[in-house]
Amino acid sequence: MADQLDLAPVVTPVSVAPQEALEYFRAKGFAPPDSRFSYRDWWGASHARGFVVAKAMQDDILQDIRGALDQALSEGRTMEQFRDEIEPVLRRKGWWGRRTLTDPLTGETRVVQLGSARRLQVIFDTNMRTAYAAGRWVRIQRTKDALPYLQYIQLQRVEAREAHRPFHEMVVPVDHPWWATHFPPNGYFCACLTRQLSGAAVKRRKLTVTTDPPADTVPWTDNRSGRVVDVPTGITPGFESNPGAAFLADRARHDRVAGDLTPEARGVELGLVNEARARGLRTGAEHLAAVDLDPDRPSAEGGVEDVAAIGWVSGDPGEVAPDDALSAAMADPNRRIGVVRNHPSPTGLSEHDLTSLGREPGLVRIMAVGHDGSLYRAANPRPGLGDIAQALYEMADTLVGEAAADTGLDQSAVRRLVAHASSSALDRADYLDYAHAISGGGRLTFDRFGAQAMDGIIARLVQWLVQWLDQQS
Repeated sequence: MADQLDLAPVVTPVSVAPQEALEYFRAKGFAPPDSRFSYRDWWGASHARGFVVAKAMQDDILQDIRGALDQALSEGRTMEQFRDEIEPVLRRKGWWGRRTLTDPLTGETRVVQLGSARRLQVIFDTNMRTAYAAGRWVRIQRTKDALPYLQYIQLQRVEAREAHRPFHEMVVPVDHPWWATHFPPNGYFCACLTRQLSGAAVKRRKLTVTTDPPADTVPWTDNRSGRVVDVPTGITPGFESNPGAAFLADRARHDRVAGDLTPEARGVELGLVNEARARGLRTGAEHLAAVDLDPDRPSAEGGVEDVAAIGWVSGDPGEVAPDDALSAAMADPNRRIGVVRNHPSPTGLSEHDLTSLGREPGLVRIMAVGHDGSLYRAANPRPGLGDIAQALYEMADTLVGEAAADTGLDQSAVRRLVAHASSSALDRADYLDYAHAISGGGRLTFDRFGAQAMDGIIARLVQWLVQWLDQQS
């Protein structure tokens, strides 16, 4: 068959991966548990934000596989080294061979394939190719002013698939939307690459730049959900996205609020942000996790294992609370704990968030992500925050409620404005550091309310804070 896969792995790293590839891989959270039964449950660009292995329903199994892939990527390990590392772990934990598993979508219990030599090969190859591709896209964007063209290259292997031959040697501008769907890899074990070119190189090689590359699609039906997806002709369903582009968009938004985090901590936090949002969108509940921002520092109460980067607590909106281990870590003044949580609406930091930040000596940072992708971060609390946050929030609620009375904004939108006004006032009064990257529905709310009205309320809240301090002294 012309499109038969060449199963000999092509990705065999001989040196450590570029930093951009590692950043992409480490910025992934976990796909929600109910999105892991089939590769069709976690689709397209979602893979740029959430790590998933089909049938790996347990977090510890997914963590083991992810850790082995991270090591392979960072140390330049081969497929054989990856397999030797992870296979004994998966066998010991029972994630190997054929087992009975319940499909969370249908409730059906059936025998499925878990770990196998073939699956490890697919897992390794797909993740390595995708990470390297994302890293290449980051570098391409950084150098596109000098090298504004990309040439699609299909490596002429024995089993080079016919579906990708029409793209071979095609030269398309870097910023053309065609690359959003056709940037390789474009299927399992796809060895296609791109070559970045300058205008002078295009002329010297007598190449022709096309601004009208093939964009026809074919319908593909997901037989699990019944949805019909238009997939570009020649692209394997599920590969019609550019993981590097999705990563850059998420990283740019997170960079606006990341502050002084180390590169390693930024990657972990962005992964938690993506996972928190994905979990919330799937379940409608709130989810909370934590990251140790100073893992090498000795703790007065236990070791760094008390707070795992992936240690999720879930609950109804407004009711999710830390578990015992996280509570103990946040109460320890020798710790530096950052919390990430989703909010089912685009609401920012709640009254409880701000109060906890001021009263928990080991809690130094809270990141909230709305379901529209908006990010809100408060960090570095100063003395007095825990005593004033609740009263300030109540004052903000009164002022915003009065100003929004004639705008037609609903209560959810008002709460969003109250949260932002409270955090902004505390920042201006030097009680904490506050940053935000508001998008989607959140941005529409702020535009409707008006920047001038918001600035006026923040100024009144700061004035109220000054008066409150005078009364206390």
